[in-house]
Amino acid sequence: MHVTIDDLWLCDDCLMVAVNDDASGLDYHYSPDEAEARLRAIEDGLTALGPDLVPDFDSETGDGIDYYSRVDCDCCGTNLHGQRHRFAVLDL
Repeated sequence: MHVTIDDLWLCDDCLMVAVNDDASGLDYHYSPDEAEARLRAIEDGLTALGPDLVPDFDSETGDGIDYYSRVDCDCCGTNLHGQRHRFAVLDL
């Protein structure tokens, strides 16, 4: 097993779906139509990144977490500022 792609940065919305398969947070921040569109963008991005996407951050030390970023999310493409978490794609 080796890293195929590294240094991918995902926004909080994509993080929750990628790690926990939980999109319920979208309902709190978006209208129903907007939440549905965000979820489609996230799911499309995750599909494009593939099934071997893995977290590459440490929530205890903060390594791999940018707490304030305007870098585009590598999953959904949003450029809204907020946290980004580092991910990688492995070749299993």
